[in-house]
Amino acid sequence: MDEQVIFTTNTSGTISSVHSFEQVNLRQCSTQARNSCVRVSNKYLFIAQAQKALINVYNLAGSFKRESVEQRLPLPEVLKCLEVVQNTGVQYDRIESVSHNLPEFNLPYLLLGSTESGKLYIWELNSGALLNVKPMAHYQSITKIKSILNGKYIITSGNDSRVIIWQTVDLVSASNDDPKPICILHDHTLPVTDFQVSSSQGKFLSCTDTKLFTASQDATIRCYDLSLIGSKKKQEERNGDEVGIGKEPALLATFTTPYAIKSITLDPADRACYIGTADACFSLNLFYKLKGNVVVNLLQSTGMNTIQKSKVFSLVPRSLVTGGENQDSDVLYSMGQLICDKILNSNVSCLEISMDGTLLLIGDTEGKVSIAEIYSKQIIRTIQTLTTSQTSVGEVTNLLVSPNRIENDNQLFEGESKGKHTNSNNDHNSVKIPNLQRVIFDTKNKSNLHDIWYQIGEPETETDPNLLLPLNDFNAYLERIKSQESMFTHIGKISSDVKVVDDEINASLSLDQTDKDKEVVELKANIEALTHAYKELRSMHETLYEEHQQILGKQ
Repeated sequence: MDEQVIFTTNTSGTISSVHSFEQVNLRQCSTQARNSCVRVSNKYLFIAQAQKALINVYNLAGSFKRESVEQRLPLPEVLKCLEVVQNTGVQYDRIESVSHNLPEFNLPYLLLGSTESGKLYIWELNSGALLNVKPMAHYQSITKIKSILNGKYIITSGNDSRVIIWQTVDLVSASNDDPKPICILHDHTLPVTDFQVSSSQGKFLSCTDTKLFTASQDATIRCYDLSLIGSKKKQEERNGDEVGIGKEPALLATFTTPYAIKSITLDPADRACYIGTADACFSLNLFYKLKGNVVVNLLQSTGMNTIQKSKVFSLVPRSLVTGGENQDSDVLYSMGQLICDKILNSNVSCLEISMDGTLLLIGDTEGKVSIAEIYSKQIIRTIQTLTTSQTSVGEVTNLLVSPNRIENDNQLFEGESKGKHTNSNNDHNSVKIPNLQRVIFDTKNKSNLHDIWYQIGEPETETDPNLLLPLNDFNAYLERIKSQESMFTHIGKISSDVKVVDDEINASLSLDQTDKDKEVVELKANIEALTHAYKELRSMHETLYEEHQQILGKQ
């Protein structure tokens, strides 16, 4: 399956693909901050513009997709980072109501944005209401925002060398004027440039093995076990104690590198970590192989109730290893050093990985995106911005990889279904994203209601004729249940009952033995007949051969 690649530079934005050579440039796109670009559902692309209090909205799907700006959203001030919290709280009961497919106009629940001063904005995207503003979320500029566990928690990192974990309900709660984070990590000494969360996630932090990887300009990568946050908070609530901040998760391991780290990304199966620096791109196997068949889990924890000292490892490029690889791996590991592979010599600015974990996309400071095969460490393809300007487009500031959406030409995106047409006379999208408000919405005033723009998808019964619900057609539902039940009924004389017999077994065994004896006698007779015929043919052949030799001797 092909994957869509979206990357931006200081002066341009490009949409391409991993395997095909189609490429489109986005117009009027200029961004200088990392993580200032975010996908909104399967249709929209939000890009915070550089030095402008503006978000450009691009349409990437449907019949009205185009490279020009679809909509502009004014902002209270210039934003640096963007993130969305998906609307995953709406569930339909198959018994009490009809289940619906995902609608085409499907906006996330929240839009989060950060400023240069460390301020955090939270908007309700379906209404445009400004729910909350956290003035001092970080002491300096926020470098990245990410929602985890289906939007239950939000993680932010900043130039103040801190990583903060928030609970989403605290940020949008009407009764909480000053939301407090549930955890603050301050182990780094320089700005935190990037962080990643492992793919092993569950519904809650206390019942999952979620790990957090943080990277900083202090040339270190730190790995934390986030499951301890939820367990400690749950225990305090059970005991009636006040839940405060500062409950840090366990630090599992610290990895040091010779260079300042700009970006990191994880394997989809959490098998490796890929590190981007100003010198090169490296790969670190989290399941480290030693001599023989010994494999060490570098992030293995000893449990929640035991005090564990975090491990510290130094990364050594394979090219600097002087002795044999198998000989030095055990020796270096005993000294706290790990051998890592160099994938590409480049000044890396962004990293992303494909869905299957075989390709690594590397964005550099020259505005190029290199697609490298991880196993062979070979560059398969290089993507550049299409431009006629002689000046540099700048470094790659954002890099997004997502699966290509298979579009249906018979169904328009703008709320039109098969056989249904809107009354709009123009060719533009009739459904627009609400404008983002500049004043905080008064949630305490119950009389202050606001509208929510939400589109309900088509019922599943229209798209899947095999799905019948009892309330839709009860008779058809009964017929379907009968047909399913017939698959488990016994046919003919087949029975699953266990029957106890004694003499019948001996009788059947004697009959089988008699049949086998008769068959053996017949086979022996056939073998004797074939042997006799073979002997006759052999004697005839010898006689003819002797006569032939006599004739040749007379000549």
